[in-house]
Amino acid sequence: MTVREYRRGDWVGVADLWRRNPTDEFPVVGLRPEAVGRVVQRMEGAGIRLVLRLARWVGRPVVVILVDEVEGRIVATTVLNFVPGGMYVSGVVVDEAFRRQGRARAMLEIGERFGRRYRRPNVVLDVLAQNAPAIALYEHAGFGRLREVRWMIREFGAGRPLPTPSGAAHLRPFRPADGRRLAEIDNRRMSPAVRAVLPRTAREFRVGTGAAHVLESDSQAWVLEVDGQPAGYLRATVSRLMAAANLSSPLFADSAPMPAVRDAILTALRWVEQRNAARAITWLPDHQDDRLPVLTELGFSEQFHDITMLHRLTA
Repeated sequence: MTVREYRRGDWVGVADLWRRNPTDEFPVVGLRPEAVGRVVQRMEGAGIRLVLRLARWVGRPVVVILVDEVEGRIVATTVLNFVPGGMYVSGVVVDEAFRRQGRARAMLEIGERFGRRYRRPNVVLDVLAQNAPAIALYEHAGFGRLREVRWMIREFGAGRPLPTPSGAAHLRPFRPADGRRLAEIDNRRMSPAVRAVLPRTAREFRVGTGAAHVLESDSQAWVLEVDGQPAGYLRATVSRLMAAANLSSPLFADSAPMPAVRDAILTALRWVEQRNAARAITWLPDHQDDRLPVLTELGFSEQFHDITMLHRLTA
């Protein structure tokens, strides 16, 4: 096996791999496989490559893409995202003709080396709850279960009208200064085990213009105020790369009244509907499960159930 880092020009092989091996999520989010290639190709730009190289040089890497190559053909890939609490593994794809040959495991082992090199002791990934073979692979590699996440979807179109807001929410645009307070709200609701590995940080609530360009997206973020203080947050994003719009995980403090929570989500849904998205998809980690009834009332239904798994690296 030849697992190596992504090189300039690999986007053609990566796009072809995704096109031939779409994941179960593709039909739901409406992600076009060729769009994956466009995103990766944009990351080959000189400016982005320089930023990524400098980040690694100072010991603060952002992302590393791994590929597995057989006779010049890319047959597997994964993405390593470096977060404050550790390293997040995503986008694990292995060509169907090359599965059960240890390729996913080989990429994980290389990923663990990066985790140790950059002092990220926690390796985290999400896996579909019904994907028993993948769960068994990860458990054998030392991963354990950390939390569960529901992926909820809301279709638009004829016969799916949105209800009328009650007027209970005091909403305003997000301000960068809100980030610290919002992170505190979410961290307070998490279990200590999750918070130790995947804490929310103030910077996560900002979306840079560079990311929006790479993802061909437009977004809007709202803050719910209660007694003059931020008590909730929601961001809606539409992208030309996929048919589904994305809503950030509904983040609301315990002090947020449910009618105001409902109106905040409705505001985001109306913004998405006006931009002709076919559907909206959001994710609900288990520490926000008490928001499930309002999502259900607004027409959301569960589409996927993920398990977040954690592997603590040893020296």
